[in-house]
This record gives sequence, structure tokens and C-alpha cells, in this order.
Amino acid sequence: MQESSRAGDEKQSRLSNPLLDLTIAGLEAQLKAWQAYQVEGTRFVAKRMRANLEHLRALGHCCNPQSIGECQRAWLGDLQKDYAEEWARIAATTFAIGFADLAGLGWLFGQRMGHGSPQPQPDPGPQLGPQPKSQPSLQAAA
Repeated sequence: MQESSRAGDEKQSRLSNPLLDLTIAGLEAQLKAWQAYQVEGTRFVAKRMRANLEHLRALGHCCNPQSIGECQRAWLGDLQKDYAEEWARIAATTFAIGFADLAGLGWLFGQRMGHGSPQPQPDPGPQLGPQPKSQPSLQAAA
């Protein structure tokens, strides 16, 4: 990179560096993704910790092996449901981040493809005079 400054001039001239700009955009997208996953993961851990504490409280009030077994089965069912929901949320977050990042990089591909490619023009179709009235509207007019 080339930087030049004059003694009396505060302006600096800089070279453009598209590779650096693309790298910074990629790192910003990666940071956004990490933040989204961290928020989602923190919510899940907090939810599971609350559920585990409730489970321990319920176990503490069980008085026989049969009620302990029912409590454990209910806890396992909730655990499976929570993990399935979390995987769905992670997949949704991944798709949302991926599509947002692809849309954000559209400027990169648009520069290369937009200038030289011809744009399709809509076909106006044949211009015929006024359209004939349909049968029900002709009967209503008579």
C-alpha cells in the first residue's frame, strides 16, 4: 500500500485494496455469526439449567421408586424436545446468517455481471384494438 502526505497538506492518498475489503467483510460476517450462535447457545444453556433445577426439586419430593421413574422419564422427554428445538433454532440461525451474508456480498458479483450482460425486456405482446366483450356482459347489455 502506498501512502503519501505533503508537509502542508493533511490529505492522504490511499490505494484501494479489494482483497482487504473482502477479508474485512468476511470477518465482520464471521463475528456476526459467532454473536448469533453465542446468544442462541446462552439462551439454551439457561433454559436447560432452569429445567434441571426444576427436575432436582421434583426428585427431592418423590417418595417412592415409581414416582422417581416417572419424574426421570418426564425429564428425559423434555430434554429430547428441548434439544430437537435447539437444533432447529441453530439450523434457522445458520440459514438466516447465510442468506444475509450472500445478500450482502451481492455488490461483489453485481459489479462483474451487471455491466456487460443485457437486461431482458418484457414482451408487450401484439397490440390489438379493444377486446370484445364476454358473453355475460353482452347479455347484460341487451
